[in-house]
Amino acid sequence: MNKNILIVMGGGFLVALLVAIIVQASFGSKKEGMVEILVAAKSLKTGDVVSEGNFKWQEWPEVSVIQGVIRRDKSKKMSDMASGRLRRSMEAGEPLFPTYLTSAGHGNVLAAGMEQGMRAMAIKVSAESMVGGFISPGDRVDVLLTYQVRLSGSEQDEIADKVSRHATQTVMENVKVLAIDQNAAKDDGTKAKVGRTVTLEVDVKGAERLALAGEMGDLSLILRALGDNQSSASRKQPFTTDVEVGAVLKEIGEMKKNSGGSSDIVRVYNGQSIENVNVRR
Repeated sequence: MNKNILIVMGGGFLVALLVAIIVQASFGSKKEGMVEILVAAKSLKTGDVVSEGNFKWQEWPEVSVIQGVIRRDKSKKMSDMASGRLRRSMEAGEPLFPTYLTSAGHGNVLAAGMEQGMRAMAIKVSAESMVGGFISPGDRVDVLLTYQVRLSGSEQDEIADKVSRHATQTVMENVKVLAIDQNAAKDDGTKAKVGRTVTLEVDVKGAERLALAGEMGDLSLILRALGDNQSSASRKQPFTTDVEVGAVLKEIGEMKKNSGGSSDIVRVYNGQSIENVNVRR
């Protein structure tokens, strides 16, 4: 074989060997400064449990690790490092923090996700009173109360131009929905689901208002737009009545108001004549 060919082949072998060494050294250097942390293996919902299928160990640059994440200890199992159920949803690849979990997997998932000082209260609903089923856990709603106004005859005459029988008012605003029936996780939003009960997050005073409002009349939920935190407290009149909605009722109310009240008809008999006389009450 030609000596030059041997030299070229030998040189090529040395170059290939050198490249292999450099690549190996490069991969080895990338492993330095890396740690393994526990992350979500897929998209998870509130209430999902910590398991091998839901979570995995993933390498992470140590300089980028946020304080509080769960680092791997190879002498322990995953179940020894973290256990319980999620109190919030997670996306695939998102690091797991102990604060995301209920204590040791015990306790109420709903209660674990509530703010301090708040209460969970359920109200009965229907398709009409929960926006056709488009309300989901995590949404914000207003609570409306529709009730019947009970007044005496003289009182009805005095405010006939304001209300006849029914009124509606907003009793609570910007309330967080905790659960629909027994589901505390938000659905994918592809289909509306109508529940029988909706659990709301309220303070103590709010719970009292809801309990009383449920006895007074019918409750309805009004879905708020995402990020809408505006209050209607500045409204001049914080309620709506049937007289405002019904044009006929409004006209009758104004007639009663202008007439100065209601009247009764008294028949007066004078010999063979009969006269009808209006008597004010």
